[in-house]
Amino acid sequence: MNVLKGQQFFPFLPDYSSWDEFNGNLVLFYSQTHIPFAPEDEWQKVAREIAQSAAFQPYGTPDPQTYDSWQDWAHEFGNLVNGPLKR
Repeated sequence: MNVLKGQQFFPFLPDYSSWDEFNGNLVLFYSQTHIPFAPEDEWQKVAREIAQSAAFQPYGTPDPQTYDSWQDWAHEFGNLVNGPLKR
C-alpha cells in the first residue's frame, strides 16, 4: 500500500513517543520512501532527508534547521500531513 497516496494520516504524535519510537514509526509507516533510522542527536539528518524527499515535497515539509527540537519539527510535520494537531 502506498501510504502517501492512499492514506495521508500519520498517527504518531511526538508528545506521546520518544525519538526512537517516532523515527521508527516514520520508517515503518512510510516504508516506500527512504527514511533513515538515526539516534536522537541526529534527528535533523532524518528530518532533512524527509524534507528533501520527492514524496514529501507536496507537503512543504519544513527545514529542520529552523527548529530547536525534534518535537517542534515533528508537530509541524504532523500539521502538514494530518492537518492541525492539538497540543
